[in-house]
Amino acid sequence: MLRFVILGLIYLAVCCSQGVPNCVAGPDFECSRANIRRCRGTEGFSGIREYCQASRKHDKLMRELEEVFHSTEKRRYPRRLEQLEDTPQMTSFEPEARCNVGGGTINSFDGYSHVITGGPCTYVLLADRAIDVVVYGTYQSLNGGRYANKLTNAIFYFGKSAFVFGRDYDILYQGQAYTAPALLDNKITLWRDEHFLYAEDKSKEVSVRWDPEGQLQISVGSSFINTTIGLCGIFDQDPDREHNSLTDMFGNQDISSAEFSRGWGLVGCYHEPTNKLEERFRNCDKMTFNRLCSVTHAAPELADCLRDDSIGRQYQRECVMNLCICDDLDSCMYSETLRIANDCYDRLGLKIKNGDLRAYLDTGYIQRYLPENYKEVPIESERDDSRAPASYEAFVPAAECYVYGHSYVQTFDDITYRTGAHGCSYPLAVKAGVKDFAVYGTFRAELEGGPIASSLSYVSFFDLRNEVRVQLGQGREVNYEGRAVLLPYHREFVSIWEEGSYVFVFDHDLGLELRWDGRTSLRVRVEEDYHGLTRGLCGTFNDKSDDEINLLHDRPYLPSTYQEMVKDWQLPSCPFNTALYNTDDQCIPSMDDYTRCRMALTSVQFSFCVTDLPPIHFIERCEQDLCRCEDDERCKCDIVSAYAQICEDKIRTPLSWRSDDLCPANQCYFTNNGCQHLCTPPGVCSCDPGFQLGEDGKSCIVQIEF
Repeated sequence: MLRFVILGLIYLAVCCSQGVPNCVAGPDFECSRANIRRCRGTEGFSGIREYCQASRKHDKLMRELEEVFHSTEKRRYPRRLEQLEDTPQMTSFEPEARCNVGGGTINSFDGYSHVITGGPCTYVLLADRAIDVVVYGTYQSLNGGRYANKLTNAIFYFGKSAFVFGRDYDILYQGQAYTAPALLDNKITLWRDEHFLYAEDKSKEVSVRWDPEGQLQISVGSSFINTTIGLCGIFDQDPDREHNSLTDMFGNQDISSAEFSRGWGLVGCYHEPTNKLEERFRNCDKMTFNRLCSVTHAAPELADCLRDDSIGRQYQRECVMNLCICDDLDSCMYSETLRIANDCYDRLGLKIKNGDLRAYLDTGYIQRYLPENYKEVPIESERDDSRAPASYEAFVPAAECYVYGHSYVQTFDDITYRTGAHGCSYPLAVKAGVKDFAVYGTFRAELEGGPIASSLSYVSFFDLRNEVRVQLGQGREVNYEGRAVLLPYHREFVSIWEEGSYVFVFDHDLGLELRWDGRTSLRVRVEEDYHGLTRGLCGTFNDKSDDEINLLHDRPYLPSTYQEMVKDWQLPSCPFNTALYNTDDQCIPSMDDYTRCRMALTSVQFSFCVTDLPPIHFIERCEQDLCRCEDDERCKCDIVSAYAQICEDKIRTPLSWRSDDLCPANQCYFTNNGCQHLCTPPGVCSCDPGFQLGEDGKSCIVQIEF
């Protein structure tokens, strides 16, 4: 939800500056009658009219296909699929061209080869310009990935007849499964042999061949010359201008390969941004994948198919591209062997059984040497003395902001205040205009109501320039772009690693660093480039102490208190009650609160800190937290820990301050202290009923009485 809020702010800023949409055909143009009439007479009107006509036909087709999938099709005539006893003859017209679709690779009617780099989605493979013949391919990702790795269904629309080929049934027609051979609507013949499932509409000169393992071939007659659009190309015998779209039906080589793929995906599909795709290819281990592709080419009997060196090199290039964006290498290698085998069948008449290819890849020797799926290559090798990237050494921070204890913030300009944050998410640091970066903090309240303490629980970092999101949670919970990751984790723009008891996030492209202790304390550091450009709870970073109250947008007035400012910064969905936190006299600390805090923060372990960081203000914050907290010991230790962290930063020396008597380290928190069953802070192991603690103090042994 945080990401949507940020993108929404950006969208409002953009759309408000552009005004009324122009009369240009494209996905942003609304094909209403009033809008089309408004654009009549403009230079692009003919293109708008052609685009809207194609779009309406496409939308109508999609409604019909939706009915086919969900068995709700309303037809003026009854179902007309006739099961046949005898297998009909093979294709009865002479194909003029073929488009082969397998794995992520498409070989167009004109011999142009490209790899789908979009996300899991349904794509238009073939359509004539009248939208009378359409072939769709449904792709899925593998292992929860974000790229189209495997073709799972082929959807056909020939005239008014729509049907589906898939893996678990022969033919899906009007929501029911049928077997071949069959005659559909008295014009489309469907049959199968030992290897493939076929469909042909002789009147339209189109036929398809389907391998249930995800390989499709589309054959068309001469009537389709110069009439086709979609990912199978234009079919004009010019392989150099195959990139096309609904608005560029006759080809446009200014459309990139990635835009070409995504442009024919149906609305609502997620596609990785271009910069993420480029990063994936840059960090792809091409040397390893070249070897894996050689393994696919060494499958039984494929040697005769690869005698032509130029064909072999083309297969190799396509295979490496597919593996680079594949999230299940074994499955993608299988798709590659099938693709080569089916092409070999077309060229040489040699058909290799799918089962033989699968058995070859399942041999222990091959499986043993397959690398881990989607194993990203670090952009920098780890060094023995540090897990931080080498680029971190060049980072020169100009200011730091601390968030700690129970909703305290020390701004970039060294002003400390209690935010009064409740159970909600707030922007801690944002570049003015919501550009480049945003750091959000999610606070969690101890109880649902009353004068309670709330502390930082999750941190969300957005690299808006490169479209990256990192989330830090409790303990060593680290999430990169929706996936839990182990540390160290190095990407093109962001590095995440552990050092001591901290998790570090460093964005070397933006010049920003986060340090998180896994509990309640966060440090944000930025370079001098952001001087005067920050907004949020961490302040304005302009060396002034009197303007820390700020808002995202300029207003005639500013809030009079920090708590009111925090309320303005909260996400719209969050509850907030400033009355709970407005004044310090709502909760009057006891002498016991003061004594406990003073003894902890003036202990001998902090004697090196007194000059650079006097403890008096931290004692005041500590006793205020204890006054509000339910768990006094934890609240005290959160403030003491923050004091120690800030002190270490100032004196640039680590402190060994924890002891059995002063906030002992909670060994249960990050590693469960090695306990097999239960761990009780600060690290005492115990066992479930029916077990007894082993001699090592960590193992749990089943209790057995003879």
